[in-house]
Amino acid sequence: MKLQIGADIVHVPRIASLLSNDTAVARTFKPDELRDKDPSHLAGIFAAKESVFKALGIAPSWLDVKITKSPDGKPSASISKQLGHAKVVDISISHDGDYAVAFVILEID
Repeated sequence: MKLQIGADIVHVPRIASLLSNDTAVARTFKPDELRDKDPSHLAGIFAAKESVFKALGIAPSWLDVKITKSPDGKPSASISKQLGHAKVVDISISHDGDYAVAFVILEID
């Protein structure tokens, strides 16, 4: 077992402009992730997904990672088996002004 860390920062206006492209949105976010279409919220999801790919050391396959949050607001991620055997140990998303940042710790077999 090995722990891997991933981190990413996203400029919120970049995600705001992505929202005008329905094809790009459908390729990046799962329907459940789009319940709140606030660009700041989606930038956090985008950063969290990218953090997972960085921890795995692979190119993005956006729909193979799903970001959710518990009723108390704690984010979590589920990873498709197609990406290998990895378990999310912890994930954190923060926002400040025009930026969203995410960190993830994965346990890899």
